[in-house]
Amino acid sequence: MAKTLQGLGPREFEGASAAPISETVVTELTEVAKRMGIAIGIHPGLDDDAPALSQPSPGRYIVGRELGSGGGGRVHLATDRDLRRSVALKILADRHVGIPQRVQAFLEEAIITAGLEHPYIVPIYDIGWSPEFGFYYTMKRLTGRPLVDILDELRAGDPEAGRAFDLTRALSVFVDVCRAVAHAHQRGVLHSDIKPDNIVVGELGEIVVVDWGMAQLLGPAGETQVRARLRGGTPEYMAPEQFTEAGAKLGVEVDVWSLGILLYELLTLSVPFRGGDTDEIGMRVMIEPITPPSRRAPERPIPSGIEQICMRALERVPERRYPDVSELLGDVEAWVAGTRERMRRAERLAHALETAEAILEPVADSEAHLDALLAAEAAADDLHALRNRIADAYALAADTLLRALELEPDAAPHQRLAGDLYWRIFTRLYPSTVGPGEALRERCTALLTALSQRACAAIVQAGRERAATAELRELQNAAVDADDAEGSIWLSVANMVADQDAPAPMQSAMHRILGRVSSLKEIPLFTAMPSASLLPIAEACRELDYAAGAMIFRQGDPGDTLYVLLEGYVDILRDGAVINTLGAGECFGEIAVLGETTRTASASAVDPVRTLALDARRFRRIVRDSGEIGLAVIQALNDRLRVATRREAALRTLASTILRQSEPEF
Repeated sequence: MAKTLQGLGPREFEGASAAPISETVVTELTEVAKRMGIAIGIHPGLDDDAPALSQPSPGRYIVGRELGSGGGGRVHLATDRDLRRSVALKILADRHVGIPQRVQAFLEEAIITAGLEHPYIVPIYDIGWSPEFGFYYTMKRLTGRPLVDILDELRAGDPEAGRAFDLTRALSVFVDVCRAVAHAHQRGVLHSDIKPDNIVVGELGEIVVVDWGMAQLLGPAGETQVRARLRGGTPEYMAPEQFTEAGAKLGVEVDVWSLGILLYELLTLSVPFRGGDTDEIGMRVMIEPITPPSRRAPERPIPSGIEQICMRALERVPERRYPDVSELLGDVEAWVAGTRERMRRAERLAHALETAEAILEPVADSEAHLDALLAAEAAADDLHALRNRIADAYALAADTLLRALELEPDAAPHQRLAGDLYWRIFTRLYPSTVGPGEALRERCTALLTALSQRACAAIVQAGRERAATAELRELQNAAVDADDAEGSIWLSVANMVADQDAPAPMQSAMHRILGRVSSLKEIPLFTAMPSASLLPIAEACRELDYAAGAMIFRQGDPGDTLYVLLEGYVDILRDGAVINTLGAGECFGEIAVLGETTRTASASAVDPVRTLALDARRFRRIVRDSGEIGLAVIQALNDRLRVATRREAALRTLASTILRQSEPEF
């Protein structure tokens, strides 16, 4: 039975195997364990290619093959006998052993790195001196690949590397590097040598920032460092100030610059500055303009938002760069988050479009059947069930499309399908074939209203295409009950869409008209009119802007236009004196609707104004064709014209206009 350790009873060790301990294991820990009769046989942290535990060695570490080397030392794969695991052991280069400044820099590198403790910074395990290999420190053995190797494969055109390391992956690596450097800055440490060689991408995709040999403590704490009195780094990645200033005078802006160079290289697969030696590169860094990434590598997908972030990090004047890495990181993360949201939105939009199309596809047979029954003038009872079945599908498809358009209002394929669906409802259900008494009428009205609010331009476009086949021109003659106000609205829309002379651009016509209707409804002259009646008036309006001080019309001019003031103020003047000032929501020149008159006052813009201008002749034609509009105008003018004699004359003139059966077209 094994001997009992302090604090543990004998039962914990009953049955424990006592594997023999090699005589070559001579660390203090294993020697004490041996005297106690304890034999440790487990080693889960030992890699297969690490030196064997049984391999002779005088100290704690069994040194194996070299993993890499640099100016300051070399790194070996080693086995830690006490913890029975693989480690990376860095040894100070032999030529530096007798130079105190080099020894101090080596030890400072280990101490600084050990103090950072971050998931993306290589952890330090131990530091010491050994008669076998001198000054050393141990750290985690990294099994990934240097980022520079991945970039070399991309530069060589390796298709597999291109698929595995796309822009999304590159930015993910960059974000993790920024997190590591930002943490170091919070601990008061500059890396000073950020480059792809010093970034390891692990087998599971994790990254680790290594080689903190150029690290510099910020502030007074770093003044005693060896690096505080030295200049250095990798020229292609050094900030302009690194070529002229020693470490103690540098700030976090140097790491911001190096991260900017790293981002530039991830985007373009090249660095912005190269040269034959350090002096030439330094001169280029300090005076040559930086070619934007998209111009350096036009064949690569480089988003403008990321390019702007990169270029800000590479401002030559330190004060114009990002003030710290955290802000740089925040901008990149915000862009990445936005991209992810756009991707999720695109997936949802694609699914919505597929769903709506799948709903409408099987309806085609029912639509053809309904069209045939309508052509045969079938009885309403025969159509009821079929219409409702089609309406169910239309409603479901409309709901799917409207939710998608709420997510992305300008989604073109969804707009097109919504425009097509609008006219499928219009031509097969309401108002073209369903009277006002049916429940289906209210349902279709709601669908038409919702679709028109989200897809006006697409509805106009689809209507124009149908008008070219004379389909809507037939609808202009559709029989809808005169009392059906909602039906009148939709038929008015059909009339406007079918009018091939409607103003361009086609895509914004409906938006303009509906906006004008809203504006007109706020004007006292038109408040009482139903929206259906205002559609033709809105279509006849022009939008006119006037600069401050501009004369809109003068006293004595022909009174041929009515104006609705949308923005700004207008002075009304008679004989040069201001008699009234009007603001948004008021109209002026309305006496023009009565017939050929002259202006009895002038109108001048007090400040920049925006108006809706309605030609009097077009307005009188509209009044002639609609007694409803005429009566509304009579009532409004009756309220506005204060002088009895003028009011009586005005009403007589307008009544005559309304009752006139014909008038020359202009």
